[in-house]
Amino acid sequence: MRSRYSAFALREVAYLWKTLHPDHPDRARPEAEVLRELRAVAQSHQYPGLVVMDRRPPDERGVAQVLFFAKVFEKGKDRSFVERSDFRHDGTGWRYVSGVLRLPQDLKGPPEALTLATFPE
Repeated sequence: MRSRYSAFALREVAYLWKTLHPDHPDRARPEAEVLRELRAVAQSHQYPGLVVMDRRPPDERGVAQVLFFAKVFEKGKDRSFVERSDFRHDGTGWRYVSGVLRLPQDLKGPPEALTLATFPE
């Protein structure tokens, strides 16, 4: 997860594409289109920090989870979020499958206090 956050911050969109799992919906779209969208997002945001709060090893389906708080700003506006991400190994490395996102203002308490067990569904 840290490497993907860093890739957004460094605008390494090819790496973001590479680390998408084949089951991710964006993999069914044209690569150039997805790269263009990722580049636009990466260029319009700042990424001052990431806090990984919890992780879970692969389950019986091979899906590992990571819970993180991403600090993100767009033109001075706070766009930070908490996400529970699912990753699956593809034989080469861990790839991003999907995620469930929550905004800090929608949470009860500080985002950094969450765990995978307390993350709101």
